Amino acid sequence: MTRLVALSSGSAAETTTFGDPRYLGYLGEVVYSGADPDLTGADAVWVPEGTPRRRLRAAAPQLDAVLRRGGMVLLFGDHQSGWPGSASWTFRPAGGAGRTRTAGAWTGTEVGSAVQQLHHHGVLDPPDGAEVLLRTSDGAPVAYLDRIPSGGVTLVSTVDPLAHFGHTGSPECARFLDALLPWVQDVLAQCGGR
Repeated sequence: MTRLVALSSGSAAETTTFGDPRYLGYLGEVVYSGADPDLTGADAVWVPEGTPRRRLRAAAPQLDAVLRRGGMVLLFGDHQSGWPGSASWTFRPAGGAGRTRTAGAWTGTEVGSAVQQLHHHGVLDPPDGAEVLLRTSDGAPVAYLDRIPSGGVTLVSTVDPLAHFGHTGSPECARFLDALLPWVQDVLAQCGGR
């Protein structure tokens, strides 16, 4: 199993989600984002929605290093911190639950079926070559997978499953996270031979 490190700003939603036994088993470590987090041994990093922008900017060199090593970064929520530099995000009011369409690697999968039940907080302009995974009903991307030349992979999405699971125990978000984390392990195994 790969080492998935979760960044945490200490919010109640993060504490609840990262401490849940069904997700804790996937996590190698939960690292506090406010104190120069050490991501040296991470194969993958989960950056939850709501991560303070200044903390994400401060962690950017380490996140870039994870990608250069052939690892993966999972980035959820809005993307106004400037990292990754290729992430271009446009706000839309929260919505879309039940009306999005899967694409690419999420088509016909359990993770794709589960994510369609979640709302999103905007649309993305993926970089050239990125694989779109989820689209709005009007075709705008909501999630994509960007593979960089070193073998690293970034999953960028405007859905916010951790916040809703952590605050309300949302069964839709639980279903998505239950499917997402094994999928992440599979993607890492394919990309980096881990």
